[in-house]
Amino acid sequence: MQRSQRCHDKNLRPPRCSLAAVTLLALLVAASWAWCTPPIRAEEWPEKIAPLRISEQGVPLGDVPHDLAEQAVHGPTPERLTEFIELAERNHPKLRSARAAIEAARGKAIQARLYPNPVMAGFSPQIAGNESQWSGTVAQDLVTAGKLRLAQQAALREVQQSEYLFIRARFDVLRDVRQSYYSLLVSQRRVEIYTLLFDIAKRSYDIGHQLAEAGEGTKADVLFWSIERDRAEVRLLNSSVYIETGRRQLATAIGLPRVDIGTLDANLFQKLPSFDLKNLQESVVQVNATPRAAEANIARAQWALERAAVQPIPNINLMGGYQRQVGVPAMDQGLVQVMMTVPLFDRNQGNIRSARAEIASSRAALRITELDLATQAAQAIALYRTSQRLVEWYEEYILPKARETVSLTQALYSEGEVTFLSLLQAQRILTETELAFVESQADRWNSAVTIADLLQLEEFPPAFQAPAGLPQQPPAPEAIRPLPAP
Repeated sequence: MQRSQRCHDKNLRPPRCSLAAVTLLALLVAASWAWCTPPIRAEEWPEKIAPLRISEQGVPLGDVPHDLAEQAVHGPTPERLTEFIELAERNHPKLRSARAAIEAARGKAIQARLYPNPVMAGFSPQIAGNESQWSGTVAQDLVTAGKLRLAQQAALREVQQSEYLFIRARFDVLRDVRQSYYSLLVSQRRVEIYTLLFDIAKRSYDIGHQLAEAGEGTKADVLFWSIERDRAEVRLLNSSVYIETGRRQLATAIGLPRVDIGTLDANLFQKLPSFDLKNLQESVVQVNATPRAAEANIARAQWALERAAVQPIPNINLMGGYQRQVGVPAMDQGLVQVMMTVPLFDRNQGNIRSARAEIASSRAALRITELDLATQAAQAIALYRTSQRLVEWYEEYILPKARETVSLTQALYSEGEVTFLSLLQAQRILTETELAFVESQADRWNSAVTIADLLQLEEFPPAFQAPAGLPQQPPAPEAIRPLPAP
């Protein structure tokens, strides 16, 4: 009876192997937790892989100090275009956004090549009793057919595309700064011209007033010249508004809207090169970063097609483990499992078809980009040539005649040899000519900025040795010069 009781008590006690099974399960859970916990130190993360680099000069990719904006606001007032360009490259948020896009693409490229993590599990189909079981397993997916390599190659083309887009974003910023700079420079010239026209109108008023006092003029003439003087004065006052707004636009273009801007130091009348249209179109397509980004997108689509083609090749899932069978007698068992999908129905047909269509679309997008750039080059060169010719003729022929006409007419009017209508007509011709000359300068510089943007020129104003630039032309022959004044 006592022996039976002892046997019964022995059966009621938990088996000695249960402690080992619980310990095994705890170790599996702890190991899984340690495996899945991200590293604390930054240097423990995977190092950056070497992305596809672009052999492009002058493209800084470093971080921007946070105090540069304050230094620019409280520092000396910039005057030259190069100073504004330097501030824009350091502070414009568009460039910081493009740099962040490159870093994001690099992160995706790193992630695309990382191998799947193993899966560790501990479980018990029956947790208590004479026939309880305790198991621990480790499973690992084996990626086949180079899927990770192909995925990373596609991601690396996205890195390359992001770098080309950064180059394009940088020249977009340069274009905006250059346009704002020369627009402000033209506004400064407008103030000078309106000041000159106001002085001329004031002098005409003084002459008319003196003639009226001498009895050689009428009060109507004096009132008329007073109106012309007032119109010239209000034009001069309004021109200062464009100076103020132009300064704020330039400050915004460099990414520092609070920076103070004074008088710019540049030559508005600088000679600029001529360009051959056909060579310009070819050069733009070759050097511009937008087609290069489109080509990188084509390469990405091709790698994506290769990745889609190997997707039906199944990955292999291997699982191995240990199981403790509690009982009389206790048993130790090994667990092995091999799993793989069978591509019976889904062989990735739809994604393969979509990837092929994406390649065709990317190639068409490249062609569209090249045609758009060629069209922009043609439009820019048309405005550039016409405005350049207008500037040359106004500067060399038309303006000197208009200014001399006003001087002679004022002298004759003061002597009573011509009527005030002749002087008025001469002044209006001069006003229209001066304003047309300034507008031609504005068109010339805007089109020059556009051409430099299409060619992605680091140097501005463009030199005569620029791509598609023509040698400096000799003076026009006498046969096509304007006729001399009678």
